[in-house]
Amino acid sequence: MCGIEPITTNWMEIQIKLDCPAILEHHRKCCLAHGWCYVYKKVSMEACNNEYCRCVDALAKEGTCKMHSDNFCTNVKNLGPMLWPTINENGMQF
Repeated sequence: MCGIEPITTNWMEIQIKLDCPAILEHHRKCCLAHGWCYVYKKVSMEACNNEYCRCVDALAKEGTCKMHSDNFCTNVKNLGPMLWPTINENGMQF
């Protein structure tokens, strides 16, 4: 999702660019890893989401950036069950 699903990824990136530019590149890496985790499904969806949450939590410890980190974690966990079955090595399949 984060990293391959364009709407959510763009929304997340805009928030980080505006409010937390110092962590933008690191957040992109968290998103990309999460996206590939969904594509290749070598671990469970929950494991992919938990790793993403750990990654973004390590970037932001307080303030607005921490709020975004927490919200993004919640978003991937809430939207994941809808997107997980639609994603494979060929991209999103509806």
